[in-house]
Amino acid sequence: MASLSCEFPLERITETELQDLCRVLWSWPPCEERRVGKPCENCPPNRSKRLGQFFDYYKGLTASYDPDNGPGERPALSTHQNLFEIIQVLKAEPTRTRKQLLHKAFPNEAGQCSVSATDQENAINLAVKIMIMVNCSAEHPSSGFIEDGTFQIPWRNDVTFTQFITDSFPMTDHPILNDDEELKKLDIKTALTAKKLKKRAGLKFRPTDDLRSHLKFDRKTAVVEVYHHTAFLKEHLRLTKDKHLNVDVTEALKLGALPRQLALETLDSIQKILFPLADPKSRALLRSLTCTSSFDPDSLRFESASIRNGDEKDIRYHYLGARLADLYEELENPTPRGMEKWFQRKSGARYVMMATFIGVVIAILFGMAGLALSIYQSWLTYQQWQHPIQLVG
Repeated sequence: MASLSCEFPLERITETELQDLCRVLWSWPPCEERRVGKPCENCPPNRSKRLGQFFDYYKGLTASYDPDNGPGERPALSTHQNLFEIIQVLKAEPTRTRKQLLHKAFPNEAGQCSVSATDQENAINLAVKIMIMVNCSAEHPSSGFIEDGTFQIPWRNDVTFTQFITDSFPMTDHPILNDDEELKKLDIKTALTAKKLKKRAGLKFRPTDDLRSHLKFDRKTAVVEVYHHTAFLKEHLRLTKDKHLNVDVTEALKLGALPRQLALETLDSIQKILFPLADPKSRALLRSLTCTSSFDPDSLRFESASIRNGDEKDIRYHYLGARLADLYEELENPTPRGMEKWFQRKSGARYVMMATFIGVVIAILFGMAGLALSIYQSWLTYQQWQHPIQLVG
């Protein structure tokens, strides 16, 4: 455990440090007018208020950072600036392996206390979570991270940062999402609204801060995870707006951006498919989720010209196609739940035979009861014939 003097060193953060974070992540230029207290309508820092959810995410992660250093060791991160420097290392050399990046971020300098290997690993993982919002772990994570409860994709020491991102987001193309004829025939994108999934399939929507979990569907709990940080995605799209849709992953990372195709698919799957903002009911549902489930309020803001090129109005889904197809299958053939599930369970061959047997037994019992009733009625008729009632006249 860390000593008391170093416990939670990143617990506090200033507005200036948040602005520095944006400059490190997305190369926000300093604004001279803001520096001297003058209003400026066009400078990037004006977008800070839209990044409230991301800032809360950052504050939560950094405030819980507890250095894993022993006697004679210093924390990997003593200030927010230390974390910013690691992010800059990741951006500058994404073609280096994790091991090489660790050596770059934590060089052995004479006269300085050492940093424990575990704390170095945790610092790199934290930088990745901030930069691309993916839960990342070392090749052999510590027990504390295993017990955390969240799934974390391991980044092996011999894998480059570029390859880690590529492996984290494999392309799962699906023909029914990208074939023009299939789309016209099935109208999948129009069908997959959250309100229809909620009404017809009984699905619920839960926010996630892990981009890899976007549209992840749990059939047992009927929960769809939605990566909701749209303001974060828009900053990445601004960085690559002058690039081709299929910009190289390494080139994107050097800018501090996610692959452009991935960012567009994620944003459009929220604002055009699940919650089409032009539809009042879908917009109302999304607004309710921002109020009750901590969805990013920026998800209600649709932006086009500032983040999107002219040929990107209707994109294909190469990363999220399979997950969208899973949701469409659930919409067309909902998983039985509640009483419907109970009845389906009872409809197996074993239960059919049991039900048939019970039916035969009941039929026999009714037959015997009917026979007994007939015998009794016959006996009454015989008694009336043997002992006729004499009328007194």
